[in-house]
Amino acid sequence: MLLPVLAVVASLTACGGGGEGADTRLAGIKVFKSMDSLQCRGGGVSLAALQAQLTAAKVQVQSAECGNDGQPAPTVCGVPDGRIGIFDIPVGQASAADAAGFKPLTTLPGAKMIPCS
Repeated sequence: MLLPVLAVVASLTACGGGGEGADTRLAGIKVFKSMDSLQCRGGGVSLAALQAQLTAAKVQVQSAECGNDGQPAPTVCGVPDGRIGIFDIPVGQASAADAAGFKPLTTLPGAKMIPCS
């Protein structure tokens, strides 16, 4: 699943026309992981804790924000609330992020950024 995303990103980077000396290591990809919080109860993992997981996996985090997966869910206490942590990382580190349980944000077409609370 990660390979098609990387292939598209790589092809777009190759066509970038950055000229000589262009640093493609700065090109980013957004990845996400569930915060494991529940409706009516909250809890779960903080954005900082998710970022620490990436750092431990030797992934450089360029930006971090909170989001919602955009998936429909019943409004019932104790059910996951869809909160996710979203991180911009270098494209070349996507495999390391995947190994740490982070997935490309493109796999959640309905996802949106929300304020961290």
